Amino acid sequence: MQGADWLIVGAYMAASLAIGLYFTRRASSGLGEFFLSGRNLPWWLAGTSMAAASFSSDTPLYVTGLVREHGIYENWQWWCFVFSGMLSVFFFARLWRRLGVVTDVELISLRYSGKEASVLRGFKALYFSFAIHTIIKAQVILAMSKIMDVVLGWGKWESIIISSGVTIIYTMLSGYWGVVLTDFFQFIIAMTGAVVLAVAAEGRAGGLSHIKAVLPARVLDFFPGAGGAAFMAFLGYISLSWWSKYSSDGGGVIVQRMASSRDERQSFLATLYFNVVTFAVRTWPWIIAALASMVLYPAISDNEGVYPRMMMDLLPVGLRGLMLASFFAAFMSTLSTYLNLSSAYFVNDFYAPFVKPGAGDRHYIKVARIIVLVLSAVTAVITANVSSIIGVFKFLIAFGSGTGLVYIMRWFWWRINAWSEISAVVASSLSAAVIYSSRTFAHTPYYLRLSLIIGSSTAVWVAVTLLTRPVAMEKLREFYMKANPGGPGWGPVKAGLYHTGPGVFSGAFAQWVYGCVFLVALTMGLGKVVLGFYMPGFLWLAAASAAGLQLLKKASFA
Repeated sequence: MQGADWLIVGAYMAASLAIGLYFTRRASSGLGEFFLSGRNLPWWLAGTSMAAASFSSDTPLYVTGLVREHGIYENWQWWCFVFSGMLSVFFFARLWRRLGVVTDVELISLRYSGKEASVLRGFKALYFSFAIHTIIKAQVILAMSKIMDVVLGWGKWESIIISSGVTIIYTMLSGYWGVVLTDFFQFIIAMTGAVVLAVAAEGRAGGLSHIKAVLPARVLDFFPGAGGAAFMAFLGYISLSWWSKYSSDGGGVIVQRMASSRDERQSFLATLYFNVVTFAVRTWPWIIAALASMVLYPAISDNEGVYPRMMMDLLPVGLRGLMLASFFAAFMSTLSTYLNLSSAYFVNDFYAPFVKPGAGDRHYIKVARIIVLVLSAVTAVITANVSSIIGVFKFLIAFGSGTGLVYIMRWFWWRINAWSEISAVVASSLSAAVIYSSRTFAHTPYYLRLSLIIGSSTAVWVAVTLLTRPVAMEKLREFYMKANPGGPGWGPVKAGLYHTGPGVFSGAFAQWVYGCVFLVALTMGLGKVVLGFYMPGFLWLAAASAAGLQLLKKASFA
């Protein structure tokens, strides 16, 4: 790293901090501004923020590790979330914006009744703030520490403190305004860096033709061969992972951006744009760089650390600085998102309703800023004790599995109650802890572990649902009138209501199917073309076009 490199990194950091300072006053004017930017974001800004938040410094390292260890097909570990992403587009984007919530946890107070609903809301606020989000933040900070180790030789604690400092400051000062505005230019910088490194790595490795000739054919496969452990894992991803995860109906990060969109249409378009960018566009620069790394660094055992090593070895002065800035951009966009959302959970869903109600926005914003510091300290301690990005990602999926189905069903089946969610969270957490800590399951394949967690959790929450009282009918009718989700699962509730229209459910399933075909085919087609497999690539793109035309006929974009 030379002076020009540090000048680029310093300029980026200064710009991020300047945005935070600029929006401090506006963010301090009320909770709606601090957590949702006044619910006035256009689709392109909300969608870009979704994409930036889901793309962190750990993502290219994670993808590089998958490709180097298994091959391109192992990306189905996260490509499978195409299916839940399309659920968010066609089922949930309008519903979340329609309800006018600040966080997804707030839905509990709108959907359920009784003391158990209050307990669940407070518990989930703390559960996501201090458990789930801490694991996610630890994952991205761990990746940044690996990058800093390769680039600068920093230790883990030095990396944790220095790489997080600016992010914590502007997140505390500017709230969601700072998060979203920095997300926009951070995403552009991050994707530019990914493309620059992919081009440089491909060229140094002798071009795609040479890479394809040298690497084993299985590495270049987009799907694993039938039979064997890889195929079973693939089936587990596409049949279990996407709907069982705790974010199956959107998840807190995406819901926050849906809720901050100007209206339902903007929310819908933002979510669609986000999914296209996430799966079809940003995938391929990372995969090309990973394939090139297998030619350039065949003997390196730290597969996740190869990506930043390529940055230092292959890029000239100036571009190294741009690339490091892109890592910081990806890292900071995700960390700031989770810090802001975690503080929103704590204040909006725990502190304000249960600890100090009616204290006023100025007090709540002060508490939100303090909790950002507290959560940062907790995350730093956890990060210091983890070592594998892929391991953390897999554990995160497993830890939240078993809850996803109940989160989907609460929108479309009147019988779901607060006890359903409570039992699902408890059963999922306990089963994941037992399966991941027990020697009995030490050598059990990942997809079988996932099946055990999902199966046991689902059996528990279904039994609890049927054995406990339903939500008060008045509460259910109030929720249905406000959200109008539609579907056959609301029969007893709709019977006592005036005509409410067809609801979101009407026609959404067909739109979801076409949307999934469109996005999977577009992702595969672009990948095949980029890698030089032109005939199969054009066939995939033709399938994407056909599905897209059907989608235009059936989906309402107006």
